[in-house]
Amino acid sequence: MRTPLLVASLLFALAGPAAADELTDLRRAFRDASGAELVFTRGELPRGDWFEQMPELAADERVAAARILVAEARHYPAGWLGAIGLARVGVFAGLASSDGDGFRPWDDDLGGYRYFGLWNGASAIAAAYYTDQQLPLTFHHEVFHHVDGAHGFRDDDAAFAAAVDGTAPYAGLALAPRDLAALAARAGAPLDDAVSDYTAKSAGEDQAETARWLQSHLATGLWQAAARPELEGSQRILHVLAEYAAAGGPSAATLVDVALGRAPRVAAPSFAQRADAAIATLRARVAPAGAWTVWGQEGPDGGNPTLRADVARFATTARDLGRERAPQAQRAAAAAKLLALLDGYRGFIAGRWTLSAGTAAAFDRARAEVTAALAPAAAPAAPAAPAAPANPYLAKVDAAITDPTWRAAIRGVQPAVVKLGGGSGVNLAPTGLILTAAHVVDEVGRALTVRFPDGREFAGVTTHLDADLDLALVALTGARGLPVARLAAAAPATGDDVVVIGQPGTRTPDGEATGYQPWHVSVGAIRGFRGGARTGEQHLGRTKHDAWTYWGHSGSPLFDRRGRIVALHNSWDSTTAMRHAVTWEAIVAFLDASDALAR
Repeated sequence: MRTPLLVASLLFALAGPAAADELTDLRRAFRDASGAELVFTRGELPRGDWFEQMPELAADERVAAARILVAEARHYPAGWLGAIGLARVGVFAGLASSDGDGFRPWDDDLGGYRYFGLWNGASAIAAAYYTDQQLPLTFHHEVFHHVDGAHGFRDDDAAFAAAVDGTAPYAGLALAPRDLAALAARAGAPLDDAVSDYTAKSAGEDQAETARWLQSHLATGLWQAAARPELEGSQRILHVLAEYAAAGGPSAATLVDVALGRAPRVAAPSFAQRADAAIATLRARVAPAGAWTVWGQEGPDGGNPTLRADVARFATTARDLGRERAPQAQRAAAAAKLLALLDGYRGFIAGRWTLSAGTAAAFDRARAEVTAALAPAAAPAAPAAPAAPANPYLAKVDAAITDPTWRAAIRGVQPAVVKLGGGSGVNLAPTGLILTAAHVVDEVGRALTVRFPDGREFAGVTTHLDADLDLALVALTGARGLPVARLAAAAPATGDDVVVIGQPGTRTPDGEATGYQPWHVSVGAIRGFRGGARTGEQHLGRTKHDAWTYWGHSGSPLFDRRGRIVALHNSWDSTTAMRHAVTWEAIVAFLDASDALAR
């Protein structure tokens, strides 16, 4: 077995500056070649489901692994891996899990079923380094999984099958006669059909195995794809080459250069490629697997030091890029991408929690530094919210609530309550994301007009719906700088005061005039909670309350004394006259499942 983790770390520390300097140079060379970061500890990978056992490499093994992967990364266009969203490549002494998949041997030394590698489905891969011959194969296998999965090519498995069985084959490669002859002189035995038994697991594994075989037998693979396209193995190779090309990856001409030992016809990574790779690294930190994530916890001052350090990384990245020479248009484009990611992160956090003064200042400072470093003259400024028209319905808050603190909290969130369809809702994001009851919007894809109390109207479409929970989300178009309301940090308790704001409806379901006015404010309290399963009686929410509502209040938020959402009104019980609302817990689960606030 390789050196244990703690011993490996100690040996690395004792290896001396020469090894450390060489590894630093190799990691930089790998980043320049690939656009991705080469890492050697689990903590440097994005959070996710990796392996139970991931022992670290010793110092000399890290250097050896880095040498191998720098050479293999040069099979691809400079900066390409980072440009397509692969931000981290981790290498370890071994990978093992207590769960096998039928293809893995048990390894007593590792204490689990031994694996070679894994793509996390988003922005990183992990590879074991068992031998010098195996590591390149694993690297190219997992890289192809990223190409195949991250860019939607899993949908072309039918085309892959049709090529292999001869129903719709690819044409052979068209290569220059001199190149074809040179490849033939270096070619070995062709790949007749599938690479290994492991390809039977899935079409994706078949293609990834083909990719790793091709990258380790370039002369043979390219020659047979040109001279023997009728072979099933050649069709597999041609499909892999087509996916590479569609994702902006290595062309056949580039791979011919690599196979023949010629200098690749690729330029050094451009400023835009380096910027995209750096931004992909930031995205992998703050939104691993595409979902916004806040690391760390609040400190005594109410701020989160880990979060603030992550925000500061945006400024550091901008300063590093700012030292490079590049046309102003490219620098401004990089600034715009950085600021969009930074603003999206801030919007996610502000939509869920209260930003402490220190954290808000950290975001402001990072934004200013990104602008100063990359686009001092023309960077896009933070979009200023348009001046909101007068809100004539705020007076209803003052009329219903006498306590000045509570009144101020509710005045702060009333502008985020909306009217849509025949019901109510509440806005959760500055760009427009309306939480409402499912029975208000009926189905995903339904188009609606959403109106705010200041009179602004926006087109919206239902994007998520859970009929069992009676919850839905409506995304707005062309909106920015909108008022938002946030969820409470915890569920309410029986007896807690609540305020409901919504649209009673100007007419009864039978069409008779009611005389009720929109953005009605009513005060009540939580009266208990129903039990029962998740499904069944979904339109009779489990939170009981006694604030006055009418039929158009469906989708109205229930606010606590801090102006936080604690439930969503959706029904009333005609036998008891008790009002009911969807629970806080259900709202949290629905939002997490929809992942909509991460977009």
